[in-house]
Amino acid sequence: MDVVAELARCATTADRYRLQIEAENELSPAEIDALHARAAGLPDASRDWVDKLAAMCRRIRDPIQPFRRRALAPEVSFFEGSAPPGAPRALVVAFAGVAKRMMLPLGPFLQGLPADRCDVLVLRDPDRLAFLAGLPGYAADLPALAARIATDLPMARYSGAACIGASSGGAAALAFGPLIGAGVAVSLGGLHPRGMPLRHAATPIDRYVFDALRAGTPKAATRLVCAHGEDFLRDCVRSRLLAMTVPGSEVLVVRGVALHGVVAGLFQRNALARFLEEVLLDGTLPADGAWQP
Repeated sequence: MDVVAELARCATTADRYRLQIEAENELSPAEIDALHARAAGLPDASRDWVDKLAAMCRRIRDPIQPFRRRALAPEVSFFEGSAPPGAPRALVVAFAGVAKRMMLPLGPFLQGLPADRCDVLVLRDPDRLAFLAGLPGYAADLPALAARIATDLPMARYSGAACIGASSGGAAALAFGPLIGAGVAVSLGGLHPRGMPLRHAATPIDRYVFDALRAGTPKAATRLVCAHGEDFLRDCVRSRLLAMTVPGSEVLVVRGVALHGVVAGLFQRNALARFLEEVLLDGTLPADGAWQP
């Protein structure tokens, strides 16, 4: 996507907003950095948007993380990190929410992950059905998704895996983690699908697909975590109810965060990178169940 050229072709403000949302859901930190270097000739509104995106990435950590983007399918994006061949690296599988993002534009979210330690697979459900019906055109359900990923990516290169899901992607992350032997699976402000509206379903959806899947999956060593911001009461209730329905899961309270899905609150506290490294990549959780930014 040549964002500069596309912005120049936008005829209306609505066109520009649509393009900006699409770019925010796709661009890596390095692509945002390259866009920022070309932004001088853009109209003021577009330049301000690019400046803000670039500043968000720089605020999270420096230098810019050199993830390389490759599309595996229309809603499946693979971001290869910078670990040299043979070096230990993890595969992070991220399940986006209904806005097709991890509660932040994708570039800033990826900037929170060290490119020398992991590759990242970002999944977006175009039907906004919380991945209950898999990913249309790519995998019919979560077991098929695990098999498809093993086909599309050289899994032997990975020393481990981790799953993370934001909002409506949280339950899918918890169900998928054990399927790929992830060390940890984290739901950020997630809820059980029975509490989701799922307005875009063309036919009735089984909201208990993940429950049945867990019952039929051999017990794994995956650590299942339902995280929520301490001061966002709706997430507090939903995360605790989700934890009650997922055997073996635990609740993680993120202190001082009052926003849905945790990520944006961690960004505000300048703690996103530390949270993702400690909780997701290292699997290090506080003994008292409360993480302090």
